[in-house]
Amino acid sequence: MNAITQKCIGTFMKQGFRRLLSNKAAAAAVANQIQLSDTCINRLKEICKTDAFLRVSVEGGGCSGFQYKFSIDKQLTEDDTVLRRDGVQVAIDNASIDFLSGATIDYHTELIRSGFRVINNPKAEQGCSCGASFAVKLD
Repeated sequence: MNAITQKCIGTFMKQGFRRLLSNKAAAAAVANQIQLSDTCINRLKEICKTDAFLRVSVEGGGCSGFQYKFSIDKQLTEDDTVLRRDGVQVAIDNASIDFLSGATIDYHTELIRSGFRVINNPKAEQGCSCGASFAVKLD
């Protein structure tokens, strides 16, 4: 590898590292705009023992274009932004966090079902009747 190639690789890696840091900082700022309802926090306290946490992600699919996915996990990745409130943790990957900015993560119980959901999402234009999927609001 010649000196010019080494210099180009070094510059690229420094820029990538700076971009990674700025993405992490931006994700942390967005995470401060995501709320956890009291029912969400209480349910997580009941079911998340020994370092378990709620993982929330947004994926393509569902009847409206995007869908929320919820799971209980124990392994964080370097791509996760973690919300910590009242002793519980919620991890959101950096690709999903922008879709959740300004929203509230809630736990809802009905006669026929119960589960986590996202409510009051300013990034969602419309959704399906079950609340699991949404279309992104275009500014």
